[in-house]
Amino acid sequence: DKRRFAELLNIQFYHGEEVLLAENLMRIRRDYPALAGVYGEKERDLLIADSRHGIYYGMELETESDYSMPERILVYDACEYERQVRKLYKRHRETEDFTEYSEKKSRIKATDFLYPTVTIVLYLGEGHWKGKLRLSEMFRISEQDRKLLDGRLPEYDFTLVEADYVNAEKYQTDLKQFFQAMQCRQDKKKLRELLRSESFAHLDPEAELAIAAHLHVKKLVHRMKKEEVSMCKAFDELMEEERQKGRREGRREGRQEGKQEGEKIGKKQERISIIKRMYKSGMEEALIREMTGCTKKEFAAVSGK
Repeated sequence: DKRRFAELLNIQFYHGEEVLLAENLMRIRRDYPALAGVYGEKERDLLIADSRHGIYYGMELETESDYSMPERILVYDACEYERQVRKLYKRHRETEDFTEYSEKKSRIKATDFLYPTVTIVLYLGEGHWKGKLRLSEMFRISEQDRKLLDGRLPEYDFTLVEADYVNAEKYQTDLKQFFQAMQCRQDKKKLRELLRSESFAHLDPEAELAIAAHLHVKKLVHRMKKEEVSMCKAFDELMEEERQKGRREGRREGRQEGKQEGEKIGKKQERISIIKRMYKSGMEEALIREMTGCTKKEFAAVSGK
C-alpha cells in the first residue's frame, strides 16, 4: 500500500518529513533470473519507484534472521543497476547515437545517470535481528588488518526496522496498530486488551489479516476467513477454546493422578496384608523381609515389634 509504505520510509529515513508522497510512488515488479538458483527466488519482496525524486526503494520482509542479507541486497542492487545499464545501452544502439569507442565500451554515455536504489529490511520476527547489518561484518579479518586498510574495505549495509522495537506512536496509519500488536505477541492478556481497544475497533479487513498473520496464534487467520468474523472476536473464541481445553486436560490429569494414587495405596495395603499372613504363619523376620523386600520399619509396624 503506497500510503503505508510512504509513512514507514518517511519515519525511518527522513525523520518524519513527508519526502515520499503516495501519489508519486509506483510498484515495480523486477525479475533477476541470475538469482533464481541462488536463493530459490528471483524477485524482490518490494521495489517502489519515487517518480518525484528518481529513487528506487527496495524492501525485504523477513520473519527469520538472514545471515547473508548484506550480500543478498548487494546482489539485488547490482542486478538492478546492470538492468538499467542494459536499458540505456539498448536505447543508444537503437538511436545509433554513440559517437566514440569509450561510449560503446562503457555501454552508456558520460551524460547518462542511474536511479539509486535504497533498501530497507522490515524484520517481523520476535526479538532482535541476529544477522549482520553490513558486508564488512561478514569478512574474516583481524582488527589490525581492518585498521591497515583504513576505510578501504568494501562496505554495503542496509536500514533495519525491527517490529518489536518500533515506536508505534509515531505512525498515523494502521501501521501504528500493526506494530502495537507485534509488541504484545508474548503477552496474550495484554494482547487481548489491545485488540478490544477503540483503536482496533475499525481496522480495515486487510490490516486485521496482516496483524493476525504475525501474531503466532494458531488458526486465527483461518477462523477469521471461515466464519467471517473480526480479529478480536476470532481471538476471543480461540482463547476461550484454549481455556476450556486446559480445564478438560487438567481434570483428566487429576483423574489419572487420583487413579494412580489409588492403585499405589491398594498395592501397599495388599503388601502389608501378605506380610501379616506370613508373620502369623510363624515365618522368621529375616525370611519375610527377604521375600517381600519390606524394610525393618515396615515389618515392625505389622508385627508390633
